[in-house]
Amino acid sequence: MGGIPSADRVLSGLDPEQCAAVTAPAGPVCILAGAGTGKTRAITHRIAYRALTGEISGRHVLAVTFTARAAAEMRARLAVLGASGVQARTFHSAALRLMRYFAPRLLDGRAMPELLESKARLVTLAASRAGVRADRTAARDLASEIEWAKSSLVEPAEYPVAAAKSTREPPYEPAKVAEVFAAYEHVKRANGVIDFEDLLRAAVWGIEEHPDVAEQVRTQYRHFVVDEYQDVNPLQQRLLDAWLGGREDLTVVGDASQTIYSFTGATSGYLIDFPRQRRNAVVVRLVRDYRSTPQVVGLANAVIRQARGAEARLRLELVGQRPPGPEPDLRIFPDEPAEAAGVAARCRQLIASGTPAREIAVLFRTNAQSEAYEEALAEAEVPYVVQGAERFFERAEVRQAVLALRAATRSTPSGRRWWRRSSRRSRPPAGSATSPRPVAPRASGGRRSPHLSRSRRSTWARRPSCRSARRPRSSGCHRSPTSWRSSSDGPHSSTRPRSKV
Repeated sequence: MGGIPSADRVLSGLDPEQCAAVTAPAGPVCILAGAGTGKTRAITHRIAYRALTGEISGRHVLAVTFTARAAAEMRARLAVLGASGVQARTFHSAALRLMRYFAPRLLDGRAMPELLESKARLVTLAASRAGVRADRTAARDLASEIEWAKSSLVEPAEYPVAAAKSTREPPYEPAKVAEVFAAYEHVKRANGVIDFEDLLRAAVWGIEEHPDVAEQVRTQYRHFVVDEYQDVNPLQQRLLDAWLGGREDLTVVGDASQTIYSFTGATSGYLIDFPRQRRNAVVVRLVRDYRSTPQVVGLANAVIRQARGAEARLRLELVGQRPPGPEPDLRIFPDEPAEAAGVAARCRQLIASGTPAREIAVLFRTNAQSEAYEEALAEAEVPYVVQGAERFFERAEVRQAVLALRAATRSTPSGRRWWRRSSRRSRPPAGSATSPRPVAPRASGGRRSPHLSRSRRSTWARRPSCRSARRPRSSGCHRSPTSWRSSSDGPHSSTRPRSKV
């Protein structure tokens, strides 16, 4: 009796669309949620409502999202709502937890390889073995291509054809990228490490190839919620299918217009096909935007209206709920350096007109893009701090790439001479974007955020033989792996690039 009033309180303050999402019956539910429409609120309240009414037990729920920060926020909200025992994790964190728990059973006493934090160093070494001269940018692009291929279940030998079908624009000839890809897998195996793609592959293999593991996992987790479903890639979907084991208690939340990880193999196709693949699915649309002014929402709607094809079927027309604000100033630049310079110039104008630097924010999509903006802001003499991450040249993967390049250039007399000259020329001036000291002065009001490094250790198992990029074959994998070996020997599985565990 005590749970029902609490469940009623969970519904208070929700708009009609959010209430519909929260109270949807058990089974497949697809929540189409635009930006700022309260999707996290809707899914956490749905979990809490079902738990507090006794429909489900919180300890049998697995809520999956894409970043550790989002998972932590989800756990905090569920705790406030009184939904205890719910597991809220990223795909990688859930896979790591699974493999650590079942390692004694799956690894037969074998040592667990270390989990590779960044591909940069090994990709640089692999490129050298494949006869490819790769600078920092090229190594990053090669790592992205390898990640895309593994996310799309593509073998090194299959890469040229797959890249052509997907209209990829690799940094080198596709055949040469395939050579680097194959060399990377060999270097990885020789160093006794695995990457995040291998981790997800091992989790899939553990469930699909071991009935006892599958039974235990599916007994523990019976109800699933997946946030940002438009950014799921083929292996993440394969892992989700393994968790489900044919069951239908699945709630997905997403917006086909917000797919941002297609460069790593993510596809909105799973979200778009969800109602068709599950005929009894309940579809709820959240369109009230509580985050932005009507002017910003109107600009977003204008961009979204240009969608064509399958994405247009799930297009959302958002309705701004905040008071009116200024019209957005939209500018177009020919390339990223020009854009960064334009942003820096605008920041300098605002500061000159009296706007405090601490009230200006520059947003970009991925950490790798910060380099261009840091350099542009430094050249414009604009004080800045980088929030939530280390500055570009202080990141571990960048330092590793620089060390690898330094080792390669010092291996020959000409390389040693070149490195000494270039090191003297490229030494950054004090206070520049690449200086080890923070650029922003205390007067700017900013505080440089520390980078929270996370040590990650993983277990490893024989990977599943995953050929299908859409769904597993009903009979399981098409062939069984015969030894403990790296993913270069078999089909690849997929993962997400950033903020993994």
